[in-house]
Formats: sequence, C-alpha cells, structure tokens
Amino acid sequence: AESSACLSDARGAVAVVRARAAGMSGFKDTFTKSSETDDLLGYDDAAFYYFASSVLVTLAVPWTYYFVKGTLFGGPGEPQDVPGKSKSGSTQVTCKTSTMVNKLEEEGKKGGQRSCGVGWWFQLVVLAAMWFSIYFVFTQMGVEEVMGFNPFKILEVEATASAADIKKAYRKMSLVYHPDKNTNDPAAASVFIQITKAYNALTDPVAKANYEKYGNPDGPQMTKVGIGLPKFLLEKGNHLKILAAFFFLLLFVIPTTAICYYQRTKNYAANGVLIETLQFMEHYITESTRVKNGAELLAASAESRNMPTRMDDQPAMTKLKSQVDQHMKPKFPNHPAIVKNSILLMAHMQRLHELMTPELRSDLNELLKHSSKITQAMIEYACARDWFHTATSMIDFKRSLVQALDVKSHQLLQIPHFDEEILRHCMRGKNATATLTGFLSKPAEERKGLKGLTPEQILDIEAFALHLSSVEMMAEISVEDESEVVVGDIATVTVQMKRTNLRENEAAGPVHAPFFPEAKYEEWWLFLTEPSPGNKVIAMERVRDADQFVETKLRFQVLGKPGKRKLELHAWNDSYVGIDKKLELTLDVLEENESKREIFIHKEDEELDLIPTLFQQLMGDFGQFDEESEDEHEPDDSKAGKAGKAGKAGAKEAKAKANGAKEEKAGAPDDGDEEGDAEDEAKAKGKGKDKDGDASSGSSSDSD
Repeated sequence: AESSACLSDARGAVAVVRARAAGMSGFKDTFTKSSETDDLLGYDDAAFYYFASSVLVTLAVPWTYYFVKGTLFGGPGEPQDVPGKSKSGSTQVTCKTSTMVNKLEEEGKKGGQRSCGVGWWFQLVVLAAMWFSIYFVFTQMGVEEVMGFNPFKILEVEATASAADIKKAYRKMSLVYHPDKNTNDPAAASVFIQITKAYNALTDPVAKANYEKYGNPDGPQMTKVGIGLPKFLLEKGNHLKILAAFFFLLLFVIPTTAICYYQRTKNYAANGVLIETLQFMEHYITESTRVKNGAELLAASAESRNMPTRMDDQPAMTKLKSQVDQHMKPKFPNHPAIVKNSILLMAHMQRLHELMTPELRSDLNELLKHSSKITQAMIEYACARDWFHTATSMIDFKRSLVQALDVKSHQLLQIPHFDEEILRHCMRGKNATATLTGFLSKPAEERKGLKGLTPEQILDIEAFALHLSSVEMMAEISVEDESEVVVGDIATVTVQMKRTNLRENEAAGPVHAPFFPEAKYEEWWLFLTEPSPGNKVIAMERVRDADQFVETKLRFQVLGKPGKRKLELHAWNDSYVGIDKKLELTLDVLEENESKREIFIHKEDEELDLIPTLFQQLMGDFGQFDEESEDEHEPDDSKAGKAGKAGKAGAKEAKAKANGAKEEKAGAPDDGDEEGDAEDEAKAKGKGKDKDGDASSGSSSDSD
C-alpha cells in the first residue's frame, strides 16, 4: 500500500511538472523563478564545455595568427616583411640601395616599438585569457561527460540487479526526493522525475521496450539543437545578477560602442578622407589647377588643419621660410596651420630637411602619410570631371612628394647620390642625357658625372637602375564578338603591360623613396583621350597590380560621327617621374547601315526556345484539366449543340473558299479546267457540311 501511494504520488508529480513546463515562457524560464509555478530542471555543464570550446577556438586561432603576424612583420599599412608576397603569390623585389635597406630596417624597429603600445598589451592579455580558458575547458571535457539517460545509474544499482533490488532502491530514493518532503529544494522534483522514469524503464514492459529500442522510456524523441548554457545561469541566486548584466550589456555597452564607432567614422568618406576635405576640394580644385597649387591645397585639407601648432616652432619656421622658394602667392596667408604645413611641404619638395627641427620633421612625416589618400582623392575628383591636365598634374604632385622633387627639379635627381653638380655634368658634352630612362639605359662606363662617386655609391645607382620599372605597353581596340566598330558600340581597349626588369613569378616591391616616411607601392593610371584642345578623358583605369605581366581593359561607348579617329592612351606612374608611356591608337568607326551583322543562333538555342517554360507547362496542364472537366460535366444534348455550331462554322469557311475561287477564276480565265474542278470540289464539300450543319442545328434546337 505504501509503495502504491508513492508511485501514485510520483506519477502525480510528473504530471504536475509536465503541465507547468508546457506553460513556461522563454524569458521567464531564463530570468525568473517561482517555486509555486515551476521547478528547476536538472542540468549539467558538459554540453556547455563543448559549446564554449568551439566558440573560443573559433575566435582565438585567427586572432592569434593575425596578432603574431602583425607583431613580427608589421600590420596593415606598415612596411611588409622583406621579401613579401603579392596578391597573386609572386615574390616582391625590393630596392637594394643602402638608403632603402637602412630605411626598411628602421621602419621594422619602429613597427616593433609601435606594436608594444596599449592596444598590443590589451590584445595580449585577452588572448592569454582565451587560451587559458580553452585549456581549462578541454581539461573539464575529459572529466564531465554529457549526461544521458541511464536508469541503473539513476537508481544507483548494478546492471545485474534483480527486480527486488530495483524496487527497493526506488522506494528508498523516492522517499528521499519526494517533492512533498522537499518543498524548499526545487531540484528535488527533477530528481524525482528521473527516478520515476528509471523505475518505469526497468519494470514497465512498454517503457522497458522503448528504453531498449530508443534509449528513452518515453519512446522516440525529436532531435533538438540548442546552445549549451552553464548550470549557474539556472540557479535561483544568480537570476538577479544575470538580469542586471544582461541589461547593462544591452542598454549601455552595445549602444555606447555603436555611438563611439559612429562618431569616429561619420566624418570620413569611403576612401578614408575626411568629408570636409572632399568638400574643400570640390570648391577649390578647378580645371586650371596645376602642380604648383598642390602644396597649399594639401596643407588646407581638414587632416592638415587638425594638426597641432606649437609656438616654439616659430623661430625654426621663420628660418625655414626664408630658404623656401614659393612659386605662387598663397591663397590662405592668415591661417597659421595652412601656412606652416604648406612651407613644410615645399621645403620637403626642395629637400631642405636639414633645416627642420625634429618636431617639424615629425609634423612633415605625419602630413606626408595623410598625403597618399588625399592626393588619391584629388586625382579621382579630376577624373570624375574629365579634366585630363588637372588629373595628370595631381599625379605629378603626388610623385613629387614621394621623390621629394620641386616643380622645377630635374628628374635625374631621383637617382641616388645625385645633386646639382652631378646633374650639370650629365647634361653637357658628349653622351649628355636629360632623361631618367636615357641615363639608365646606357652602359655603366658611358654614364657621365660618376667619377667623383665611391664604389658603394655606384653600386647604389646600379641597384636603383635594376629596381626602376621598365614597362613595355601594348594596346588594342575591339568590340567583343564583332570584327567592325559601329557608332553606339561598347568598345574595349585591352592594355598589356610587362615589366622587363622583373623575372617570372616576381613582383615590384616598394619604390625607391628615401625621403618618404612609409613604404610606397607604385600604381599606374591609364587615360584614354581623344586629341583635342581640352584632351577629354574617354576612359580611365587605375592599375595597382605589381606583377611582371598585367592586363587590364578600358571600356567606352563609341559616340559621334563615323570615320577614322585617333585616340591616345596615356600611362602615368604615380611614384617616379620620367617613365610615363604614351600610345597612339586608330579607330575606324562605321555607320549602322554600313556594317552587315548577321545574328547567328545556335541550333541548341532554337531547341531551347521551343521548350515551354515551367509556367507554360503548369498553365497548359491546368487548361487541359479544365477542358476535360468541362467535357465530363456537359450533358449529351449540349455536346450535340456544340457539334452543330462547329458544322455551321465549317460550312461558312467552305463558302468563303468557294467565293474566293470564283473571284480567282474570273481574274484568270486561261486556267479554267483546274479552277472549275476546284470550284466543284469546294461546292460539294460545302453542301455536305451544310447538311451536317442543318442536322446538327436541328438536334440542337430540339434539345433547346
């Protein structure tokens, strides 16, 4: 009697717990608890360990990889390891001059010092904590296993236990964990449910069969996938803390992070330039803007104006300004930051670095780092307005900053150890040369002005000559899948560029720029223009690929009058002066009526056109089904009426044919025999159809 009462109490408790669990809400289950409405389910941490290890490994492995890579080889925007790899996997070839080798070594040291800042230490601490957590989780995964249903383990009996031992263990444990005796212990109900299920699985025939077949006394269960949460989230004492942490994260941390990120990025355009700078360029850059305007425009940018000014720099700036050759009257003489930075830029282009204090040199380096993106925006703005001369002037200004060349400086000053005295020797007498490519193309013994240089300096010049890009360019105009060009076509200019100074699987590394504060990779700007007073830009492309062989395409629509046209393809390098390329292209344009273009259709395409679409197939099946259903439901007399109508329609068609035959006969009397036979045949058919039609109509009228 006592065991029967315990069993009925257990079943009643199971029913109560199941009814309560069915009415719980997700939010209430997670953050609230009431002993009167629900009970705490049994929970283990094994599944959480598997889930936590997956998340931690997914985050820690790539983060650690990029952290180590950035620490050892420099992060994005810092000089890469020497030699590096291009995007296609080619080995980058760096300049072997002594100045560039020393510069890269110093930048590597600075990069290592920069990497040990606050951000670096923060990442190190977080990664260390993550890897320690991974180690702890993996050690716990071997201790705790995911809890499964094992009735022998739940009842604490052996697998070979008899029915009497099982019943005894059930009685003992049910008396201990009965909910009525553990009103203050919400976990007791969960344990009692497990005890009851375990007992049923070993004694009840149906439950035992389900357990042996499905591993569960309740029979087959649906697979559920969820997140393994730790046990402490469901403990009653932690609910208030978890709720507070959740709302702190949701209402404070996430909004604050989003607002800070927005405040930092809202002032920047997609190209990384301040929106205020772009607005300034739109107002001040015109079609007449040239290289001499570049320094003041860059100094007037928002990035430049936001740089701090120091009163202590005034004496050094006065001395520097007296030595700088200003090529034009300044537009902003009353703005201290613009005046200071424009003087620094012009002093840099005139190579007056020895007159700068360390603080001024630091300001100049920061300004030159901003110049890459700002000059890029200047070029893009000029290209958008189709200002060819303005765009090329901004490219010229950009490479003047890279090579530290003034507006009037000679291009031979890009060669290492060259000065004005060596320049004068190179440009006079026999074998004189005035171009960079002309000087470097000569044999070493024929180059002038090198007698006073040391062997190490001559080796630097040879290294520079080997590293300087020597490009062969070819171009072809065509219309895809057509042999002729017609007005309105989309023409394609296929440009092929080959760097003859590189071997296979090699790529151009950072350019020789000893006065520029960071590594600079060369880019090529391709302009397709039509010779005219304004040199209007027809198409433009920016080439950043540094591999030995580069192929790119420029597309444009052929407009205007037909006939022969001459186009010019310009290739401008943004890092070196004097290695630009120019090709003249001829285009023969025809009118639409002058070119006969046959539209060839493959047989397979014709067969595909005959295949009905899925919609047509569905509509056809529905239509056929509707017709069949209508025929099935129509009575016989209605079908007869339809047949009569069809007979009348056939008779009318035959009479029309007969009348046509008569008219044709009247118009051509020579063919009398054949037309007469045709007329008699048509009359005979018409009479037959009339009879059928009368019969049909008679039956139809009878049915009506």
